[in-house]
Amino acid sequence: MLRNLLTFLLIAGLNNVLAQKIHSHNDYVQARPFWEAYESGAKSIEADVYLIDGKLYVAHEKNEINPERTLEKLYLEPLNKVVKARKRQELQILIDLKTNAEPTLRAVEKAISKYPKLANAHSLKKYIKFVISGNRPPILEYTKYPNYIFFDHQSLKDLSKGDKSKIALVSFSFGSYSKWKGDKPMTDEEKLKLKTIIDSVHTYGYPIRFWATPDTPLAWQTLFDLSVDFINTDQPKASSSFFNK
Repeated sequence: MLRNLLTFLLIAGLNNVLAQKIHSHNDYVQARPFWEAYESGAKSIEADVYLIDGKLYVAHEKNEINPERTLEKLYLEPLNKVVKARKRQELQILIDLKTNAEPTLRAVEKAISKYPKLANAHSLKKYIKFVISGNRPPILEYTKYPNYIFFDHQSLKDLSKGDKSKIALVSFSFGSYSKWKGDKPMTDEEKLKLKTIIDSVHTYGYPIRFWATPDTPLAWQTLFDLSVDFINTDQPKASSSFFNK
């Protein structure tokens, strides 16, 4: 009971609001998955998920799967505590599907539905979104899924065909646009190339994220200055502190 009380007080006392949205990349490698990013005020938390024998495991590679590290245990249960504590903090759980899209997504949907407060969180305006990345269904099938399921789209070619209400953000590999290492100022030429794709996504009305970006204070600031909506980082606590200073 004491442990539950301490958890409630911790959640209820959190009030870390960042001007810049932080995306905790591969969050499950953190010492405290979910909690470190959440307590730091991150607005997006990523988990790579494999569907194996009917269970959803969180791991970077299939050979790293640990039976104790499931989507429910690492993310759905902690998130349910947050929602039950009536903590209103904008948050998306970005679930990167590593196994076949259709069966894995249906398993994710089933897992979330076990937590009524999570399945209803978006309609109750608690700002919770479950965003599907990685192996996704075709864009025209996004509307087949419940209103708490959104998608991380990764192309401009068919973006106009999608239902805008189902696309949470658009993401691209940073390496496709720049080889910058984040250790010295970015050149104007590199900035222009990035700014072009950023502005294109914004024209459609979506936020943008790049994955595999340099993970340095200079990189965070540069991407912020270029109007990248979600700063991708493996250091959610340090990145949040940087933007809060």
